[in-house]
Amino acid sequence: MEEETSPYSYTLFARGVLGGLFVGIATTLINLAFDLIYRNISGYQFSEFININSIIFFTIPTMLAAGIVYAIIMEYVKKGVWVYTTLAVILTVIVAFIPLGENMLPSGQPMPASARGLTLGIEVITGAMGAFTLPYFAEHSKIWG
Repeated sequence: MEEETSPYSYTLFARGVLGGLFVGIATTLINLAFDLIYRNISGYQFSEFININSIIFFTIPTMLAAGIVYAIIMEYVKKGVWVYTTLAVILTVIVAFIPLGENMLPSGQPMPASARGLTLGIEVITGAMGAFTLPYFAEHSKIWG
C-alpha cells in the first residue's frame, strides 16, 4: 500500500506554530479536565484568578510561543531538540515553583494552599506538553507529509 504524501511543503516555522497551536488546544483540554477534577477533590472553588478563561488564555498563547521558540532553536542550534527540551524543562521547573511564594495573588495576599496546588498542576501539565509533545507533533511525518 502506498503512503500518502502531502502536496504542501511546510516550513519549520509553520510546523512549530501549527504544532504549538494543536498542542495548545490539547493541553487546554487536559488543563480544564485537571481543573475540574482538582476542584472536586480539593473543594477549592475560588475562581477570580484561576478559571476557565485564564486557563485558556494562559495555555494556548504559551504553546504558540513555545512552537515559535522551538522553530527558532531548531533552525539555528545544533542538537536543537535536546536544547529546546532542556530549556523547556528548566523553565517549567522555575515557573512551577513561583506559586509556592508567599504573596502570589495580584492583591498581594497569600495564595491559598489549594490554589497553589491548582496552579502548580496546570503549570506542570503545560510545561510537560510543551517540552515533550510539541517537538513530537512539530516533526511527526504522518502529520506533515
